[in-house]
This record gives sequence, structure tokens and C-alpha cells, in this order.
Amino acid sequence: MAKILKGEFGKIKEVRQGDGQTEKAIPGYQLKLAIPFSDPLIWRQVQVPGQMTLTHMHQIIQICMGWQDSDTHQFLVGKIFYQPGFGIEDFKRKPEYDEAAFELHQLEEGMQFLFSYLYDGGDGWELQIAVEKILKPGTFKSFPLLLDGANGCPPEEVGDIHQYQALLGALDESGIDPDEVWLDIGESVGFKPYVFDADDIQKKLAKLTI
Repeated sequence: MAKILKGEFGKIKEVRQGDGQTEKAIPGYQLKLAIPFSDPLIWRQVQVPGQMTLTHMHQIIQICMGWQDSDTHQFLVGKIFYQPGFGIEDFKRKPEYDEAAFELHQLEEGMQFLFSYLYDGGDGWELQIAVEKILKPGTFKSFPLLLDGANGCPPEEVGDIHQYQALLGALDESGIDPDEVWLDIGESVGFKPYVFDADDIQKKLAKLTI
């Protein structure tokens, strides 16, 4: 479950401008993204500006995890699901829950309780997001910054984390050439389950427009 932080959220300071007007100084966040039940744990640690939307967060997750954005996704923040808006009002989902309409700092209260990302329908991948730090304005980059992480991300076509763990165990015991298996499920030759390319991830993150 996402880490619960109390007392720090909602403290958005007002910065007075030269013309007497004020604008809100929005904090940033240090987040840990992790796939539950992965062993060893598959995780990424990032810093992000608080004014980015959940749509931006979706893009960051896809880059950090190495997925291809080829299926549906949704966020669960607090007790509310947020999804992409497709231009057609879904009778099952109120339009005010369009992920593009909400910035992270607007969801602080819900983030204290639960923050997760669901990818590839209801039986695919779950990513738990823990807020590790709230960053003061002026102390973080204007673009997402990868700090750390471990292990390669499972190819999304495997199905879910349980099937992925079973596949790794079978490969370790069978002696089958792993490249043949990765090719069969749409992954490139040379995929390394226990390695992730931090430099490549950061180059892609730096190109995002927040």
C-alpha cells in the first residue's frame, strides 16, 4: 500500500510578486514506484514537479518502466479512479475524473491514503506509488528526474507479475535460451530481468514537456 504521510500536504505557499499579486508556489514530490509482489523488487525513484497532471504521470511511468503505452490505464488516488478522457462521456465515469484535469498538488489529500497505477485492464499490472518526500519550491528540477531504481521491467505481454515471476523461475531451472522466450513475447533479444538503463530513462524523461 502507498506510504501515508501526514502534516506536510496542502502547504502551498503564496509568493508575492512585484506588482502586488500573489501566485502559489507549488511543491515537488519524490516518489517511489514499485511493482508489488516482484522478487527482487522492481522499483524506480523519481522527483517530479507538483504542477504536472496525472497524464504526465502516466507518461513518466511508461518511460520509467519501459512499457509501450499499448493498453488502457487508470489511477487510483484515495478512493477515486482517474482515467484518460476520450472525448465521449462515459456513463460509468464522471467527466470531472479525467486524469488530464488534475495536477498532483491538487490530489494531495487522496495521495496520503492511496496512490496506485493500474495498467492493461483489470488483470494486468499494478504499480504502487509512495510519496517519500515533499520538496520545497525551488529545490527540484522543472522536469522529471530519475534518482534510482532496480531490476528490469517485465515485458507487458507476459500478463501480470505472478506470471512473470513464474516465467523467471522456469527459465532459471530449464536451461532454455532466454532470448527465444523474450522474442516469443515481443521483447528484444538481450533483455536482462535484473538490469535497468538509468541513463536511457533519464534522457527520455528530460524530453517531456510538463
